[in-house]
Amino acid sequence: MDTYYSWKDRTPAAVAVDACRGRQVLYEATQLVGCLPSELTPWIESAAAETLEDMPRGSNGLRIGLNREADLPGLGLVMRCQQNGDYSRTRRVLVAREWAEGSVDSCEGPIPQREWSCFWSSPTDVG
Repeated sequence: MDTYYSWKDRTPAAVAVDACRGRQVLYEATQLVGCLPSELTPWIESAAAETLEDMPRGSNGLRIGLNREADLPGLGLVMRCQQNGDYSRTRRVLVAREWAEGSVDSCEGPIPQREWSCFWSSPTDVG
């Protein structure tokens, strides 16, 4: 597990859970860590529809980043992938509200470059 801190006030702002060795993260009984990305496609679509109601006006409940990884800003959840042998497995990055908007892309978000460069990312099928 990796913890990332806000550079402004040095408080924890994101936690990334390793797909191979990390603890399991559940959201309403759905396993989010170590799965095949395609196994979570129905859950991502459902969660995106549900978070639309909670999002600020003009925001999108589901964002797809440059690596084709899904971001659900309303939940503070970045749906990353991590190589595990011949397969990509789901690696969760949980972010604080102030990091949620731009956290899906390495070029615009506050998540440190280390997260984007250390973990191989594979395109996911989210729709």
